[in-house]
Amino acid sequence: MAEPLFAVSAKDVAGRFGFYTDEAMLRPVGIQRHGTTRVVMISLKEYERLKRRDRQAIRTEDLDDETLEALQTVSAPAKSIALNHLMDDTGTD
Repeated sequence: MAEPLFAVSAKDVAGRFGFYTDEAMLRPVGIQRHGTTRVVMISLKEYERLKRRDRQAIRTEDLDDETLEALQTVSAPAKSIALNHLMDDTGTD
């Protein structure tokens, strides 16, 4: 189970900024204002990890012809096809 967010008041962060930036290197720090967490301080390493997970969605009509053709004609490698049986719902467990 994930550890609960380490939440502190904005006033505490302002008074002990160095401490909380060090703490954010170890775990996310939720910064609260009027009892509500409004922002979370995380390490640069964690931020960069999350940014790498970002995805961009585009419409198929925005694709160039070459990319669209590649998507329409792609086939799974034999090694992947050989695993299809793992998805069979034969009712035997």
